[in-house]
Amino acid sequence: MQSEKSQILIKILRFIKIEHTAFSLPLLFTGAWLGTGRQWPAVSVLGLIVAAAVGARVFGMAFNRIFDRHIDARNPRTAGRELPAGVLTLRTALAIALGGLGVYLAACALLGRWCLILSPLPLIPLLGYSLLKRYTALCHFGIGLCLALAPLGAFVAAAGHPYFTAEVVVFAGFVFFWLSGADIIYALMDLEHDRAHGIHSIPATLGSTGAQAVAAGVHGIALCCLVVLLFLTGAGWIAMLGLLVTAGLFVMMYLPFIPVPQRFFPIATLAGVSGAITPILS
Repeated sequence: MQSEKSQILIKILRFIKIEHTAFSLPLLFTGAWLGTGRQWPAVSVLGLIVAAAVGARVFGMAFNRIFDRHIDARNPRTAGRELPAGVLTLRTALAIALGGLGVYLAACALLGRWCLILSPLPLIPLLGYSLLKRYTALCHFGIGLCLALAPLGAFVAAAGHPYFTAEVVVFAGFVFFWLSGADIIYALMDLEHDRAHGIHSIPATLGSTGAQAVAAGVHGIALCCLVVLLFLTGAGWIAMLGLLVTAGLFVMMYLPFIPVPQRFFPIATLAGVSGAITPILS
């Protein structure tokens, strides 16, 4: 019985890709750090911010998998995912999504009035971003928006109000353009499949070369946002080294001898983490 429960838990954790949540923590912590005037909030506040982020991500990921289950079943790369492979039932997936929603709302309530009032706003893009690929090649910017809201939410949780500073808005811009560009790189893996099945993406529309050119432009804007942020926070030489590391990781995403899956993970992920940490080094 215990082994059976463990197997179910493993299936659920694989379904929601819980390990990827760790890479969003620097984004949250930097948002919270900016919300308290470049100081660290209480550990209890950080804990609730993490809980809210985990709950929101579980909600969004679960519905993404639910909405895309038929598309995933037709794609050899994704056919082994839990829903198309029959490892988890649709009812279980819905229960996981609602459980994540419950954790998210409870954490928002404990974080204060403003977090609870604003809590429905991130749910809209989280629920709808996976549907965009059915209608527009700009779908990559939907997932960028989802993650860009994370540091803004952490800012509100730490500051206790939604009156955003220029620093956190610019940082959210970095997150938006970093992940949007990375998702374009990720979509290169499904270029032929997307074209064959009418799935919209920038690679399917422009081809590999055109898509990488767009992604490079988007990532150039992300690096510009990071430069502006370091200027606003009075960056020192250590932060400048962090900027150079981040820029180097961005360049690595376009090296043709690196396989596309590795360009997205871990390279694109590490670029985002490095960029998020860099302002704290100011």
